[in-house]
Amino acid sequence: VVDHGVGTDLMERHRRECSAFFDRPPQSNVLAMVAGATSRFAWLDFVPPEDGAADGAGAWSLGPVDGRGSMPWRPDTAALREVWAEYYAAMERLVAVLMRLFALALGLPAGAFDGALRGHRSSLRALLYPEVSDADLAASGGEVARSREHADWGCITVLLPDGDVGGLELRSGPDGAWAPLVCPPGGLVVNLGELLPFWTNGRWVATRHRVMARPGETQRRRVSIPYFGLVSRSTELAPLVA
Repeated sequence: VVDHGVGTDLMERHRRECSAFFDRPPQSNVLAMVAGATSRFAWLDFVPPEDGAADGAGAWSLGPVDGRGSMPWRPDTAALREVWAEYYAAMERLVAVLMRLFALALGLPAGAFDGALRGHRSSLRALLYPEVSDADLAASGGEVARSREHADWGCITVLLPDGDVGGLELRSGPDGAWAPLVCPPGGLVVNLGELLPFWTNGRWVATRHRVMARPGETQRRRVSIPYFGLVSRSTELAPLVA
């Protein structure tokens, strides 16, 4: 999606601060120990606490630990905290607009999803995919799945992709073939989550996707930043269209 109202400067600042975070100790030391062949990516994640405090205990986590687990963490600079909060607010606004457009496309009132988003605890995550070595690629037959095929949970994901390194692929078309996704400069990637097929009674499908590394550009270090748009815990789930 382009012309989305999120400033290019904000996107670049957020991408830059997240990338720099992974380079600094102590998290750089931790990630060197926990990220490897068993986990092709690491993350810093933020989910607002139920009390609404922007920087509350338990809001931040760093992973992976013990497979796909994580440990409590904190952003280590004021610059990262500030741009993270600014970008999170921008994503909240964008998802609210997108969900209203989705409602209209389904023939529902524009505000059909407003209540579900009220009090949401959506997750904003910075993902680091370390460089895949030539030896690693050769040992894996020329390609490595950095993130295996999956669909996101929740209603919608808005991804700020790495501006220089690709590798994101979507399953699409009647034959279910994989196709690389190329996002235009300044654009954001919008994936439908697994809640949309439920809400639409199967009319819409969740976006199946993966991240692959092959010799060349896609094996390089990659940083992407997904916002996982979720609904509030009090939402009663039921199909909204026949």
